[in-house]
Amino acid sequence: MSDQAPLIVSISGIRGIVDRSLTSQLMRRFAGAFAASLDERVPVVLARDTRPSGERFARDIADVLQAAGCEVLDLGLCSTPGAKLMVTEFQAAGAIIITASHNPTPWNGLKMIRSDGIFLNAEQGQRVVDLFEAEQTRTLAGGSLRRIDRAEVNRRHLRRILDHVDVDLIRSASLSVAVDPCNGTGSLLLPELLDELGVRTTLINAEPNGLFAHEPEPIPVNLVELGEAVRASNSDVGFAIDPDADRITLVDEQGRPVGEDFTLALAVQAVTARRRGPVVTTLSSSQTISDAARVNDCPVVLTPVGEVHVVEKMLEEGAVIGGEGNGGVVLTEIDPGRDAAVGAAVILEAMARSGKTTSQLVDGLPAYAIEKRKVTASPAQLQHTVSLLQQRYPQAFVHPVEDGSKLYLSGELECPWIHLRSSNTEPVVRIIAECESGENAKTLCDEAERLLKKQE
Repeated sequence: MSDQAPLIVSISGIRGIVDRSLTSQLMRRFAGAFAASLDERVPVVLARDTRPSGERFARDIADVLQAAGCEVLDLGLCSTPGAKLMVTEFQAAGAIIITASHNPTPWNGLKMIRSDGIFLNAEQGQRVVDLFEAEQTRTLAGGSLRRIDRAEVNRRHLRRILDHVDVDLIRSASLSVAVDPCNGTGSLLLPELLDELGVRTTLINAEPNGLFAHEPEPIPVNLVELGEAVRASNSDVGFAIDPDADRITLVDEQGRPVGEDFTLALAVQAVTARRRGPVVTTLSSSQTISDAARVNDCPVVLTPVGEVHVVEKMLEEGAVIGGEGNGGVVLTEIDPGRDAAVGAAVILEAMARSGKTTSQLVDGLPAYAIEKRKVTASPAQLQHTVSLLQQRYPQAFVHPVEDGSKLYLSGELECPWIHLRSSNTEPVVRIIAECESGENAKTLCDEAERLLKKQE
């Protein structure tokens, strides 16, 4: 494996560049380790995103799971949230989803799901990694393969969503949207959902062929074409969906990108307006999300970064909504994880209920500036840097949740804040700062980066 072809092995799964760092042999080994972590002769869901390499890897993994005695429930092309939902719908022991999320086309990988449809936690994931490194698997007769029709998956997924939004209200609003699923799995469900909601839809890049028309991560620089489609079609909002359809980012009615954090913030404001209860998000999420919850007097619970932490805390707290600041919206009564289709439905309901445009909804929330950095550094360097920052800002409050350290510099749970955490997948420290101005956020990140590098 060369430096130009990294292989990422973590408790979340495996990810690399196809036929360079990521080979069929490695995918088979990881699938074998996952099977070895399960009870014998259990059903396992298998799904893949639209990347061209996925079909080959799916055959490899299906062979391994069958050889381990598993009943393989093969969904074929399917979104990550759809596959997770099918774990509970079919009472499976877990799932393997072949996807590299928002990475470019040359990449692929797999994600692992447990029996409740949630990603493996740290302990469960580490067990699979240990089995992978030890090249452990099992051979057991009795395995089988059952293909599940896409129409059946969509029917079950849609039923869950439509049962939890005000369909009549959305239909009455006569809304129009432009959608860019980036030739990913969002193109398999979103058109049908929007049709059920009576929304006029303009689709771009909606062929599920994995040939991404642009870099697939739904961040502002990749939303130019969607903005043009919104303006050309006179749409009320634009939805950008990542390749495995668990993240959604908005473009307003003027074609302007809306920050990823606003997706969850608007969803939080909409849900908590009609249903009070805890809201869960991560330490690195924008203050805007917390502000949106507090508008309706809902408490905010922060967790370490990672969907599994959010979902487990939501279930523990009985949260009404949760998610991450990357465009991930979670309603656990619908789906045990982030779901772009859920996010779209909730945003449309918010628009229908308020009668406001997308830009008016966004303008109704406080706006902050976030700056993000990635610096090569060790956990020890991180801790020393945090100590130096605490000396520099003696009034700072350090959030008690442990995932690196998040410092609220005023001493209150509000901006400005800075969060430093070690990456789970590479030897770097991630720095995120949020302030009322972009200049201040940049200055704060500059200070932390300078302190980190001083220790080299």
